[in-house]
Amino acid sequence: MNQSLNRLLVPEQPEGQLIMGAYLRDRAYEESRPIVSHFSFNSENRELLMTTTYTRVVAVDSIILINPQLRIRKILNYRRPSEGEALQEVMLVGFWVEQKQMSVKGL
Repeated sequence: MNQSLNRLLVPEQPEGQLIMGAYLRDRAYEESRPIVSHFSFNSENRELLMTTTYTRVVAVDSIILINPQLRIRKILNYRRPSEGEALQEVMLVGFWVEQKQMSVKGL
């Protein structure tokens, strides 16, 4: 049997409006390898925040779930700092709106 992990959210114990945990992927966006990101989801403002540490950058991805068909996404990639240092140098900024397309049956 051939099984493949595409992506998996592994939540920890929720704390009020906040759910935190690990986000596992079999292929990372920046590097072609499996990776574990850290996520938090705030049910009050419906924001999913993911932080992924790659070899050269740290990606901070924010997804706000407006409704089931619409979400606003932004990503900031920072140069990966030395251990214990804060994120400072921005390498990439992205912002977009994602809308699901409705399918029409019979076409």
